Amino acid sequence: MEPGTRNFAERREQGFTLLELVMVLALLTLMMGLVAPTMYGTWHREREKASLRQLMTTLRSARSLAASRHQRVRVFLDLGAGRYRLEGTSKTGELSRSMRVGEAHLVWQDREGRQGYIAFYGDGSSSGGYLVLTDKGGVSQVLDVEIITGKVSLKPAKS
Repeated sequence: MEPGTRNFAERREQGFTLLELVMVLALLTLMMGLVAPTMYGTWHREREKASLRQLMTTLRSARSLAASRHQRVRVFLDLGAGRYRLEGTSKTGELSRSMRVGEAHLVWQDREGRQGYIAFYGDGSSSGGYLVLTDKGGVSQVLDVEIITGKVSLKPAKS
């Protein structure tokens, strides 16, 4: 074979063509466009659940503290701001902004019914109360605190 001429049959491929690279990028873009909204929705739902679990943990901690100290312990809730606080601490928790509080039964501290508390007592009882919480998808759940036992539970809302 003469110098300077190429034998295409014997040549090895040394990379990808521009067309192949563009096609791979187009497929990746399409896949991300389909997967990203689903991942965001899942992330958002898990964030709402975590927020709700944190409120339930705070309520259960108050119940436990009241029983161990034999004194009243309250969890203050500001439904207008979506915040709550365990009595005796400065740390506040927040409900997810996408979670809406519907009906609520607390010991109210204001006439508008936006600020109140649930109290737990040393004998294991509580002031009782409930919150109906609705997420963006329209799914409602009831966070309930029983009066006699102070048990904190989460149940699906009845339609």
